[in-house]
Amino acid sequence: MNYADTTIIIPTLNEERNISELIDELVNSYKNINIIVSDDKSKDKTQQIVKAFHKRNKNVNLLDRSKEKIHGLTASVIDAVKIVKTEFIVVMDGDMQHPPEKVKEIINKLRQGSDIVIGVRKEVYFGNLFRFFMSKTAVILGQLRLLLRGIVCHDVVSGFFGVKTTLFQSKLKYSKKFEKKGYKVLFDLLKLVSSKTKIKEVKYSFGARKSGQSKINRRHVLIYFKSLFK
Repeated sequence: MNYADTTIIIPTLNEERNISELIDELVNSYKNINIIVSDDKSKDKTQQIVKAFHKRNKNVNLLDRSKEKIHGLTASVIDAVKIVKTEFIVVMDGDMQHPPEKVKEIINKLRQGSDIVIGVRKEVYFGNLFRFFMSKTAVILGQLRLLLRGIVCHDVVSGFFGVKTTLFQSKLKYSKKFEKKGYKVLFDLLKLVSSKTKIKEVKYSFGARKSGQSKINRRHVLIYFKSLFK
């Protein structure tokens, strides 16, 4: 199977312990897949690792956002979307919590006519009560916000999703609707699509982070709640 029609966007910040394994799995599993690692000013060796991959495989590219004025996961994804030339986009984290083997299911549904395909996490509790509670609250409030537009989604804060490139790029003109310093770009996108948008879901097991630390903090939570009313 040839995956030249798809670009995987991986927003990163200090993921040197994970990014090599992830890229290895993706390029070995998906022939001719395109990868953009959109790095948000990492201070470790993330960028060097990606550059080394690029020397061996020109389909693996680094987008260095070190000098950008606005930093955030959403901003990193948006900047990468702007330069995508393939038919489909898949967005996934660089921490190995999103299973690479599920990428093909997302791409297949896009090829079958879906506009957006969302990776829906099976409920998992990793011992962080605050994060678990805030995640549950965020999902419920986000679902209610989207229902006002006639959109049903079971995991509005998922960071693992696929989308038709033309659809995503067409919504970038509404830049003020995106919380660029935030980390839930899917939710910002869903707020802009119509109820006629073909949305499908792929269920997956959300694994524990293998290495490094989560970047999500209370400030990101506040940004998300702000986006509910934007």
